[in-house]
Amino acid sequence: MSTTTAERDTESLMNRVAELERRAQRIRPAREGVDGWANFVEDRVAEESQFLRDVVAGALAMMQRKILDACKTLISEALAQRIKGTHDLKAKYNLGDVVAKDGASFIARRNDPGPCPGAGWQLLAKQGSRGVAGQRGAPGRDAPTIERWIVDRAALTVTPVYSNGNFGPVLVLGELFAPSEEVVG
Repeated sequence: MSTTTAERDTESLMNRVAELERRAQRIRPAREGVDGWANFVEDRVAEESQFLRDVVAGALAMMQRKILDACKTLISEALAQRIKGTHDLKAKYNLGDVVAKDGASFIARRNDPGPCPGAGWQLLAKQGSRGVAGQRGAPGRDAPTIERWIVDRAALTVTPVYSNGNFGPVLVLGELFAPSEEVVG
């Protein structure tokens, strides 16, 4: 269950009030003698103690973040797979390197994994063999053919009409007849 900012602020304020009430109970009324100084010293010791707790908590939180970030980086690097292309007997491979060989891909299980395939390599994927041919289906219909063209001389376009009655894409021919500065020949 998530808390809202207002709820957190209210809780923080209530904790602060409780702390002030505890302090108020410790304060001794000033009488003759050292009671005033005792109150002063106790208050300073409490402030210094709280300051030191805050400093230590901040330092621990910062160290925790740094350690977690370093661990995440190290784990990512350790688990990273690096594609190295086709396996080369002369190349040096390390843990996590991925190579292709004979229609399959392999990942190195350790540094210097040795010949591939072998104990130092794990097969990732391999081309399968061709499956059994299925039943032959019924012959399909012939593809439609162009039966005629609709020519629009004013717009300089032609549109094919197919044997199934559908129209094909309009071909704009105007650019073919536009004057050109290009010299052919």
